[in-house]
Amino acid sequence: MGCMSYMDCMRWLFASLSQWLRNPPPHVSGYKRRCLRVLNIAVIGTLFFAQGARSTPTVYERRVINYHQIDLAPLFEWWDRRKGVRPLASWMHVEGFLERETAYGWLVRGTIEGQNGLQYFLLRNPPQKELARLRELENSLPELEQQRASELGVAKQPMYDGREWNAYGELVRSPTQNYDRIEQAQTNLQDLDTRIADIRQQMATMLDKRGNFRVDAFALDMNQNYQGSPVFDFGFPSY
Repeated sequence: MGCMSYMDCMRWLFASLSQWLRNPPPHVSGYKRRCLRVLNIAVIGTLFFAQGARSTPTVYERRVINYHQIDLAPLFEWWDRRKGVRPLASWMHVEGFLERETAYGWLVRGTIEGQNGLQYFLLRNPPQKELARLRELENSLPELEQQRASELGVAKQPMYDGREWNAYGELVRSPTQNYDRIEQAQTNLQDLDTRIADIRQQMATMLDKRGNFRVDAFALDMNQNYQGSPVFDFGFPSY
């Protein structure tokens, strides 16, 4: 098994912390749990920053077009350094946002490497996995928001009701009948806030400032036109 990348390590750390916080050992105090939740949120922020800073087009270095496999690793390496002769001249960097889906691919409005201004272009065999992931995240939010509203209603209830004398003759606050349920709701609320923040931050890396799905990729110039727009082929990722 090869070494995990930095992003893979961060995702593993976040997943491990989230799982641990959902089922912490009984000996861990409430204060320590709160501290660890803050750490979990910090991990999410770091993951979000790393994703945003990543060179987005350098993904899926092996593609298949017309049953031929293409290795884009040399182009990706050149892109990161921008030194020497650019390899794979027919593979252009295209960037923009998804205007609409068609039967032939994605119609994108954006820029094409080596050309000036915004224009429409067709991206054949687009990376559907990323768009499917965005829709999965979007669909998961309403249920989580509904759960949060329900838990918030309980978490806001008072945990104590007056004061009472304990067995040691000390005057202490008297917990309400629903104390345990309220405490659990507060814990659930923190967990839901963490999960919702993670989803929103993942979505932010996929959307532009106007909420459109971002397209940032290398694609093969097909020297063809679709309704007056140039055609590019992303190719099928070779897993």
